[in-house]
Amino acid sequence: MLERPIIRLPRLNSALEGFRLVLMSDHHLFPYTPRELIERAVEQANALNPDLVLLGGDYIYTKVEAIHELAPVLGRLNAKYGVFAVLGNHDCWEGPEVVRAELAAHSIEVLVNRGVHLGPRGGRLYLAGLDSVWGGIPDPKRAFAGCRENDAALALVHEPDYFPTMVRSTPVQLQLSGHSHGGQVRIPAFGPVILPSWGQIFHTGLYELDGRLVYTGRGLGMVGMPVRFDCPPELTELTLTAAA
Repeated sequence: MLERPIIRLPRLNSALEGFRLVLMSDHHLFPYTPRELIERAVEQANALNPDLVLLGGDYIYTKVEAIHELAPVLGRLNAKYGVFAVLGNHDCWEGPEVVRAELAAHSIEVLVNRGVHLGPRGGRLYLAGLDSVWGGIPDPKRAFAGCRENDAALALVHEPDYFPTMVRSTPVQLQLSGHSHGGQVRIPAFGPVILPSWGQIFHTGLYELDGRLVYTGRGLGMVGMPVRFDCPPELTELTLTAAA
């Protein structure tokens, strides 16, 4: 399911008005998530003709070898300013070096506690990517070391509940995350049945804290059991606009 939230950021440079980002996360290829689902998501993402594609981590589930089949599919993604990724906890637990190398081999830049400037001239966007909170060693200050005062400051962080730390220690304006799967199984009028560590507070959709924003996508894949209920897979197109 395609979600298309509008993200309002204060002091957004006019050159970034309407800038569109696609977020994909939690692919978890095999055994419960078929390759065909991810291929369809890649085709849909490319059809959106986005400015930027962000991959939020957890490409694998229990077998690191799955990245050898997944990375060529993700390598088909196209965006005006490139495709960037971070690692998730499962990637870090099963083989982070293998995952990073395979993504890089297919022109996907993996950000581990570092940031990059990108976007149109005169409207620079700073994207910081953090190591997995649960499986790695995140260093937010290092990731934002190159951010300038007037940059639109974005962070790609697999685990959404790290957001309060980001707000306290960085100039982040918008954090993009996955990890929670939205609960994967949700009971109407009740919500998620089970949520993972670091994905229990900011678990689905858009939240605000002290004037900063975090968006958490439901992800594409499944873990634990091959079931989603009232919580379909998500591909997200976020459009940046200036706050009123």
